[in-house]
Amino acid sequence: MPVIVGGMTLVLRFGSGDAARCRFAVSPLQETMSALLVLNAPSRHAWYLPWLRGIQDVVAELDLGLLGIAVPVRGHGPDFLWPSPTGPLTTIEDDLARVQATDPDVVATELTEHARRLDPRSVPAHLYSALTGDPVEARDKLVARQREAWRILIAPLWDRIRGLLDADITTRARQLADGGLEGLFANLHRRAKWESDSLHLTGLRRGSLDLRGRGLILVPTAFGWPNLGLGPTSDTSAAPPALVYPMLGAARLWDPPAGSPAIARLLGAGRAAVLAQTLIPSTTSSLARRVDLAPATVSQHLTVLRDAGLVTAERRGREVFYQQTPLAAALTSGTHLSSPPADPR
Repeated sequence: MPVIVGGMTLVLRFGSGDAARCRFAVSPLQETMSALLVLNAPSRHAWYLPWLRGIQDVVAELDLGLLGIAVPVRGHGPDFLWPSPTGPLTTIEDDLARVQATDPDVVATELTEHARRLDPRSVPAHLYSALTGDPVEARDKLVARQREAWRILIAPLWDRIRGLLDADITTRARQLADGGLEGLFANLHRRAKWESDSLHLTGLRRGSLDLRGRGLILVPTAFGWPNLGLGPTSDTSAAPPALVYPMLGAARLWDPPAGSPAIARLLGAGRAAVLAQTLIPSTTSSLARRVDLAPATVSQHLTVLRDAGLVTAERRGREVFYQQTPLAAALTSGTHLSSPPADPR
């Protein structure tokens, strides 16, 4: 499980080749597990109240069983349940296959360590026994529950989430191309600071971590706001660390797709929905996922919006990215900005 920020500083030291090995990735399972953290402690996650209200009826179907006690309210949990994603096209089945392939010895070790952190009196006896029993059986049950949690909690939202994740990666990749690592980390998170060829992460364990040519995986998340997470944090791990950070446009996830009612009356609901989502540079396919319209329909709306001076189109390689113009930003100024409110803590 990624380490969540607290009150110290961890320094990631970049060496030769590490910058070239920085890459972006997404993880449907990361979103699922983070959503379970929100579900387990709703009072600590007021930002997600619109989502919590919306799932009240369906969450009754969700029987977490063993997974419910394997996901901590705070602190650390079994790492194998949070595999680091490998790329931007990762699917839920890719993630679950990695959990399913975990060595039983690793499962046994991590679940036993997790069980030691629990109060046995607060856990049903049969679940506590399952946690420390046959690791293959426990692993299989946990994967089944993860798949069910994905189906109920995240899958209905995934097209919109994925569109915003894609838009974030597009924006961050451009920052990396234009300004290098310093440009990328300048506004990634207020607790991340680039200095002297190192990334300083406020709030993690005190110390330093040499990347040793492994690079860094950057993982935007919808359900991880407002924290940073990092894992694995061992110098001996062969896997590159994954830095999980809140995606741009997280506020827009809870917006009505059409944006401002006045803009919807002016432009029509479909066109207004497309315009509202172009605050972040986005492709036609990314926008289509977020507004739940056919790509051909979105393309038609974008043509009209571009002719009206409300969006610009910029080709990057094989793709074209659309973004609001200052005129459009002024018209839609009553909607949320591209980032959620500042971390209140």
